[in-house]
Amino acid sequence: MTPPSRPCGPAPLPAPDEVNEEIRRLTEEPADARRAEEYIRLLTLRTEAARSSTAWTKAA
Repeated sequence: MTPPSRPCGPAPLPAPDEVNEEIRRLTEEPADARRAEEYIRLLTLRTEAARSSTAWTKAA
């Protein structure tokens, strides 16, 4: 059986609130280089998610 096909293009962005939850969980982990890198990645993702969920980008 073949797996269901996915639409082409990038994966949809999570909602900013979902990213905020991930950031909160991350802050409970011990501070190290991996956590710092993940924090930067999540902040970038949250910025992108917030931009895509604004009324300005949804207007057509």
